[in-house]
Amino acid sequence: MLLMNKDEKIDDDLIEKRIEGSDGKQESLLEDSNKENKRYENQLRWAIYLMVGIILIIVLITFVNNNFINKFEYHEITFQKTQLGDLIFYSAKFPVVSTTGQVTGDYAINLRNDPRSLDYIPVNVNEGDIKFSLIMKNDTKIYAPTYISINPFMKICDDSGISLLTLSGFLRDSGLNVRSAVTDKAYAKANNETHKWCDPLSTVIIITDGNKSVINEIQPSCFELKFKDCEVLKVSEKFVLNILEQYGDRFKK
Repeated sequence: MLLMNKDEKIDDDLIEKRIEGSDGKQESLLEDSNKENKRYENQLRWAIYLMVGIILIIVLITFVNNNFINKFEYHEITFQKTQLGDLIFYSAKFPVVSTTGQVTGDYAINLRNDPRSLDYIPVNVNEGDIKFSLIMKNDTKIYAPTYISINPFMKICDDSGISLLTLSGFLRDSGLNVRSAVTDKAYAKANNETHKWCDPLSTVIIITDGNKSVINEIQPSCFELKFKDCEVLKVSEKFVLNILEQYGDRFKK
């Protein structure tokens, strides 16, 4: 029966046995609860230690990658290797200096090739510097127009478009008046294009293919960027890199 008869007597010996252990000593329900709480606290503590350890490892790996593995000096220029999806960039920042000599901001350059991997491309220019043509305007020296003149019959590569955009964008950001042209006079006439070869009143950058990747100054302020095996982007970035090195040297002086 679920309910006892009021005349029934509770068996005290039975109750006592239920709260006694096998050795006859009374077990404490409170002690069992404390042991369970301590076990839970220890597990929680170790879980927190593990989480903190994982976070520290992630932070440490990121710090090492950014400051020791993905960051390097090249010709006293600090580059940072970054990845955006499948694309890898080599980025550097340069101070922008006004005509009064004041630093007005930073200019960021993002190369697709590791600058260290471009050392094999020779740069044969007068006195080791790439110089742009200057002309007089209203009794003031200004930079002459800069023409990027391509060989219309050169091999078209996958990187041809991005190399021209990288080169022209960098030159425009540098304050130059950049124009497009072709090296072949007959082709220019037939296609209503501008023909440009070396010209003392302008800077001309000739882009063509050949049997060697090299940069040559063929006349004052007239540069030939020659590439083989579709290395047009590498040669273009080497040209940009050489200008940046010159700028960095002048700024430090």
